Amino acid sequence: MTSQLERIRELKTSAKNQRDRGTKGYPRALAALGEAITLAREVVQATVPEQAAQGAAELSDCHGLMGGIERRWADELDGDERIAHLKLAVKAYDAGYEFESDPRYGIFNSYNLVNRLIVRLLLAPEALQSEEPLALEGVAALHLATEFDRAADIIREQVAGPRRGDYWAWADLAMIEVLTLRSAPEAAYAQFLTLGPPDFAYVSALAGLRPLAALDIPSAAALNSAVGLLEVRLSQLRG
Repeated sequence: MTSQLERIRELKTSAKNQRDRGTKGYPRALAALGEAITLAREVVQATVPEQAAQGAAELSDCHGLMGGIERRWADELDGDERIAHLKLAVKAYDAGYEFESDPRYGIFNSYNLVNRLIVRLLLAPEALQSEEPLALEGVAALHLATEFDRAADIIREQVAGPRRGDYWAWADLAMIEVLTLRSAPEAAYAQFLTLGPPDFAYVSALAGLRPLAALDIPSAAALNSAVGLLEVRLSQLRG
């Protein structure tokens, strides 16, 4: 079982390296993750609960990585091709969320939880204010406003417990708070900034915020303010 987990992690590293090559590397990255997912599913079938939990954590992460690659790919395309890759990203994040949210495995994360909603919003910005669930072919229909509120509640529980000092969790929560106009950017990101995150955490947070700030949604101005706030702090950190 240990050798399988080591191989899964090797494949994930390979996938990240291929991902960083851009469009030339995306297909190979996805292929590596596909192999890793097959191995991780075998680990999940283990009779030892601890091993099953390790496999589930890897499955959650692999699917999340797939979603991230599909989203990057979509960013480099237009029209129907962009939409197709965003839909694949939604499916990947949904698959990861199945494991991330399963209480049997004790996974405390919010990557798939949040990104499955963000990509849906990128596909249909108007859905944030709609009374009707957003229905996309081949994926679960979700009422986005309700799901963002639920996601925020889940992350609040996590930061009150096992993720108290986790700047990734606070970044996710802050983004939702600004997106839903529950908090001004300065208040929303106060705890994230207090934790003194490294520069790559700022880069990741900004990569999530910028596409949302470009949408025609009521919180666009607040999201742009959040982008400005983090850009200034990142510049200060690097200076």
